[in-house]
Amino acid sequence: RHPPPQQTPKPPRHIHTSRTLSGERRYHRPCFLCLHCNAPIDPQTQSFCYAKLENTAANNNSERSGEEGEDEHPFHRECFAHHFGWMCVVCEKPLPMVTKFNNPTDDPSNNTAAPGAPGAAPGAAPTPAPGTSAPGTAAPSGKSTKVEFLKHPFFDKERMCPHHAGPITEQVSRHVQQQRSADAAERSSRNTTTSEEVIGEIRRCAGCHRFEPLFASRAKHFIDVGDSDTGRCVCLACCRTVVTSSEDVIPLWDKVIDFFEGPLGLITSEDSLNGASGVLGYRDPKRGVTRRDLKNIPIMVVGHEALNDNMKQNAHFGSNQIMTRGICLSEHCAGDHNSIGVTAILCLSGLPADLTASILAHEATHAWIKLHPNFPFTDPLPLRVEEGICQLVAHLFLHDGLDPIDDKASSTHSSSTGTAPSEGAEDDSNPSDERLRQYFRFCIETDDGVYGEGFRLAARAYAKLGIQELLYHVAVHRDFPSLDIPQMKK
Repeated sequence: RHPPPQQTPKPPRHIHTSRTLSGERRYHRPCFLCLHCNAPIDPQTQSFCYAKLENTAANNNSERSGEEGEDEHPFHRECFAHHFGWMCVVCEKPLPMVTKFNNPTDDPSNNTAAPGAPGAAPGAAPTPAPGTSAPGTAAPSGKSTKVEFLKHPFFDKERMCPHHAGPITEQVSRHVQQQRSADAAERSSRNTTTSEEVIGEIRRCAGCHRFEPLFASRAKHFIDVGDSDTGRCVCLACCRTVVTSSEDVIPLWDKVIDFFEGPLGLITSEDSLNGASGVLGYRDPKRGVTRRDLKNIPIMVVGHEALNDNMKQNAHFGSNQIMTRGICLSEHCAGDHNSIGVTAILCLSGLPADLTASILAHEATHAWIKLHPNFPFTDPLPLRVEEGICQLVAHLFLHDGLDPIDDKASSTHSSSTGTAPSEGAEDDSNPSDERLRQYFRFCIETDDGVYGEGFRLAARAYAKLGIQELLYHVAVHRDFPSLDIPQMKK
């Protein structure tokens, strides 16, 4: 008799996985399902990881899903990124994961283990998503796997792959040029964008500094503001209220003057005939600043090139923000009064209304200091002090000087663009006007250098003294008050 034909071995009925957090666990092969897509995971051919989540009715793939507490659930690598939002906003692909080995001999280049098996990199777990515990690794092999990305300092879900920040390759440059020519009449903004406004190959919004989704659909691309020398752009959220002309800032400047007269109490509406301002803002140095003094200052919205030309002639440095956005121009009058006049305030075009208004409040404070008799131009304030006060007023104006946000109107506008945020969640891909206003305050609070240091000292003194007493102290002492709290005697 002929021997029976040799049969191919059948795959095991169970999948055995080993993890550092939960030890060993066995799954039926059909039961080893991804929690996100509910499809089977083949550990021999597919990369996978785990996430520790609370047991709920929705997380019903686990054999212990009915128990209270937390349990670990398997995911495909790509499904994990989609499930927890670990996606690159630029290319809309999962963020890269990098495995580092404590022992060089465990490096995958020296290891032929199958994907998902003990010692293989694809089976390792990434760092936890927000709201989850650290998932376990595929095996206790002395390695750690992390998600690598560049993150916006304020918008938590604004992350991008690190390689987008690298040098621009010829292939990427061609792709960028094709995208720009399709969006803006064959003009490649990448070739004219300043290094301050881009990270590697990616531009940033001039208002909220979010990354441009360059490799996404054209409907998500940012909008050029028309600076031929910078290639600046704004996102769709900032474009809702973008300011492009000097006529657009007239109501914003009126709000700033109302704020100086009302909540701050720094100007008066009374004008004497002898103290009325001239066309260039010259005034009688024997009196304070009036509403007409500020009202008569020309306010001009200009491009970056015009602002840059005027900035070279003025000391306006010390901020680590992406670029200077406003400047207060003044001129010395050597006549009978020997005073100084504010000739104009320039503001950068192509910014959202709330940010533009805060810039005007900052520059209005410079103008107020120049026009007030307690601050003679022959004895200028230290840069840290003056810029700190201006940043304080801009911060206060963002908090108390603007109209309340109409959430319904903002959501309606977002819906019309097809990018409305999901209910009950903050959507960083299309921030609300209130969220943008919070970010503008955040920029002032966290700035480095002279502006940031001066603001924090000014804010500390303001919380203790109020604005008028603070300015009186600065006028007398040319510095912020010392607010060191004396130690209690034992």
